[in-house]
Amino acid sequence: MEYIKYLRTLATMKYITIAFKQLWGVWFYINLVFWFFILFPIFYVTLSYEKLYPWAHRTRRIWGGLIQIFSLQLWRVKYTSPIDLKNKNYILCSNHTSYLDIPMMCLTIPGYFNFMGKAELTKIPLFGRFFRTIDIAVNRKSIRDSYRAFKLAKEHIATGASIVIFPEGGIPESAPTMRKFKAGAFKIALQLGVPVLPITFIDNWHLLPDDGKYRAKPGIARAIVHEPMEVLQLTEEDLEAFAEKIYNTINGPLLENGMVKSE
Repeated sequence: MEYIKYLRTLATMKYITIAFKQLWGVWFYINLVFWFFILFPIFYVTLSYEKLYPWAHRTRRIWGGLIQIFSLQLWRVKYTSPIDLKNKNYILCSNHTSYLDIPMMCLTIPGYFNFMGKAELTKIPLFGRFFRTIDIAVNRKSIRDSYRAFKLAKEHIATGASIVIFPEGGIPESAPTMRKFKAGAFKIALQLGVPVLPITFIDNWHLLPDDGKYRAKPGIARAIVHEPMEVLQLTEEDLEAFAEKIYNTINGPLLENGMVKSE
């Protein structure tokens, strides 16, 4: 009898936990939409004029901060070495496990940057306007569109911006375990002569998992910004080994914190 009561207690706690995460997920997305519409007039103006794009990005950073503060998903950032984010630009690469990665990137990197992502993102409500203006949408199946995206990335770099590319190509079904990195981010870094800055998001998957259930929970979202990795001495033959080095750097804190298992 005592064992049966114990099992019932566990089952009750499980359902309470699920209900809590479901409600917190609803609260997160309410915050996301609410603060977007509060800031919409600023977004509308700053995304209408290219010279105001940096202000649009600053507003996006405020938006991300408000979402996480009111969702009680606070952030903690650790820099493993001094980084000049004001006078130098980078190809920013991180693991991609959650929609929380977008606001967290804005809160982790204080400088001006643009996201590069798949063309389908232009159709997403709210976010789509960013990928039709400030950010770079690319159809990877089109050589012409990929070249256009590369030219845009080069232009953005020339104006002092950094570029965010998630080298997994999207949120993998295996998250938080990363899948093999695509070479595109590192080819762009090599062609532009821009260093790669690896970033690890440790807790995003736990706080806002991308599992189709729209669940969330409060907590601390930790980010680690690693030492930049130069590409000036590399050739295209070195890219596979370079990608693996970036992968292992980003994966290290996930292993150390028990988020993933070693292969």
